[in-house]
Amino acid sequence: MATATKLTLPQHHPLSLSLASTVAQGDSGSWSSSAPGLAEILIDPITASPYAVKQWRCLVGGPGLGADEDVAWGGEPRRPVCVRVLGVEMSHPGIDDLGCVVDSSFWAAVLEDKVTLESIEKHLRVLLASEPATADGSKPSDLTKQKVDTISRFRTLHPENPILAPTATLQTSHCHPKIHAFLDNPQSASLDFISSPTPGVYTFELFPQEFCEQLVNIIDAFEETTLPRRRPNTMNNYGLVLTEIGLEAYATSLLEKAIAPLSARLWPEEIFSTSLDAHHTFCVEYRAEELGQGDRNLDMHHDASEVTLNVCLGRGEFSASGLRFCGEFGRADHRQSKLQLQHSLGRAVLHLGRHRHGADDIASGERVNLIVWARSSAFRAAAAYGHVPPDGYPKIPESGEVHQVCLSKANDADYESRIKGETETATPAKRKYTPFNAPPKTCTKF
Repeated sequence: MATATKLTLPQHHPLSLSLASTVAQGDSGSWSSSAPGLAEILIDPITASPYAVKQWRCLVGGPGLGADEDVAWGGEPRRPVCVRVLGVEMSHPGIDDLGCVVDSSFWAAVLEDKVTLESIEKHLRVLLASEPATADGSKPSDLTKQKVDTISRFRTLHPENPILAPTATLQTSHCHPKIHAFLDNPQSASLDFISSPTPGVYTFELFPQEFCEQLVNIIDAFEETTLPRRRPNTMNNYGLVLTEIGLEAYATSLLEKAIAPLSARLWPEEIFSTSLDAHHTFCVEYRAEELGQGDRNLDMHHDASEVTLNVCLGRGEFSASGLRFCGEFGRADHRQSKLQLQHSLGRAVLHLGRHRHGADDIASGERVNLIVWARSSAFRAAAAYGHVPPDGYPKIPESGEVHQVCLSKANDADYESRIKGETETATPAKRKYTPFNAPPKTCTKF
């Protein structure tokens, strides 16, 4: 059997390299470059902008982004280079959930001028000063302002909490002693603190009880306010988007110091494992029936992430609250049961986003979990441009027995027939994709 060749992101994108090389020509220090093929543009407040932002930080270029000439997979790229707005939870139809600019009028104007840092900056100013029309008459800038205001007001209520600070970082004191050596030397430290109960699923002690309680206290403190909040996704009715209550900096540090370096070592064969640079971070809450309203479980799904970190923060005593894993999306056995894990306080589970999983019923008590969906903007853009297949593709036809515990009522078109034992057709009907099971795209919204 031939050995499959690992796909890699293009590392030498001529246009990105060319644009970054012009950084020295920028005026007033507004342009800089931190890596080959990666330019940064700082844009001061725009008077006419409806968005209340003190300064815009925009990245141009990067590996695997744009119209590389030697790409053999897929079709024509949609944009010549990646332009990404960082540090703001933007609500703008021309900017996707990773911050990448996808507005067609912006790109038409840039291409008409010629693709230079000067033209990109000029037309970014126009885009960021615009108020896009929406079908329901709402203003996207109002939602952006609301997010910024909510974070500011919550931080004002807790000015001494370092985890909520704009410069918050993951400290070794926040973590279990077993992981300290890795945090100090992520490239070569032993990974003997990690166990793998089934291929592709890794567990380890991450947070001690005291720090779990600190995080839960922040969540509870926000829930007690009347500040606006957004639930984390389409399947959880309870929980919070933590980046929208002031934990953006801390979650980014967790990604950079723990999730990204661990992923690079645990999944060296994955195309995206060395380029995780973005995240959607939230908490989910489960409550037993006798305690009243709350999510009891979570249907089978896979995540809109490349890699997912799931940490049990607890909340007092809880029982019978398992995390079940099946196969991976796109694989022949993706609906075959592989593992049932029991959550324990402070213990993390790290897995690929395409790994099908679900939460069993919680029998008693309450449980809060911290979830980080880690993403690679380079991989997603390369997949969107047709440079590489999306995660889980090309799909392998399903084969073998389908286990009922791995069926999804929300995501499987053949759910009812499978539950009733009607298995005449081995191939499921075409599935309706949701944000949990959709192939990676640069424009997914939550």
